[in-house]
Amino acid sequence: MAKLPMPIQMDDNDSDENLMLAYQAGNQQAFARLYQRYRQPLFAYLVKTLGQKSQAEEVYQDIWLSLIRQRQRYTVTASFRTYIFCIAHSRVLDFYRQQGKLASNDSLEDDLEVAACASYEPQSQLEEQRLLERLQFCLKQLPDEQRAVMVLKLESELTLQTIAEQLNVAFEALKSRFRYAQAKLQRCLGGES
Repeated sequence: MAKLPMPIQMDDNDSDENLMLAYQAGNQQAFARLYQRYRQPLFAYLVKTLGQKSQAEEVYQDIWLSLIRQRQRYTVTASFRTYIFCIAHSRVLDFYRQQGKLASNDSLEDDLEVAACASYEPQSQLEEQRLLERLQFCLKQLPDEQRAVMVLKLESELTLQTIAEQLNVAFEALKSRFRYAQAKLQRCLGGES
């Protein structure tokens, strides 16, 4: 016989983060409590942002579906309020893109707690990981001298003058290596040179 998980004790003073962790562990009451706490502020945000109640209702459902789908990946790295409003912000952007009101790379400026959004968006994390892998691949394609300059510049944030002194290379030669490396990286990463 399968062992049932121990029920997590909750009270009205539980933090949102604890409720989310309880929901993640399978406690449906925790989800209901979070839903109750954030029903009004989320919906108010959506009506204010989208302007129409019918559109807000559509996006509102997407937010909760996203939370349900992402619950196993949830970790406490910021407040739950930030987390749920990040999801809301992303769903608003998706809605605008679907309506043709926003290009795929556009963003909205917002005064809510959306600074930590990228850390909670699986798609953003995946894109960031792919970009890092692509950058590493492109760096390996550079000649050794150019790669050394570029890596030092990226990692240490030293000035080119300081790097030239450290590598005992003429400043103009180092500047030239850096420009060539930069152009090659931009081409490799798909940018324009």
